[in-house]
Amino acid sequence: MIPVTEKISKLILERSSALEIDKAARSEGMITLKQDGYLKVLEGLTTIEEVLRVAQE
Repeated sequence: MIPVTEKISKLILERSSALEIDKAARSEGMITLKQDGYLKVLEGLTTIEEVLRVAQE
């Protein structure tokens, strides 16, 4: 899920590409589902296999 900041909102209203919106969101600290999954693997909450199965980018 992308947090809709003022910058992201402006990009959406300007009909920017998904790539531009994604880039802006990442620069503002958003992490992907796969990245979050990797963190959960390191915490011992799930397996790498489960992350790769669920979070294909």
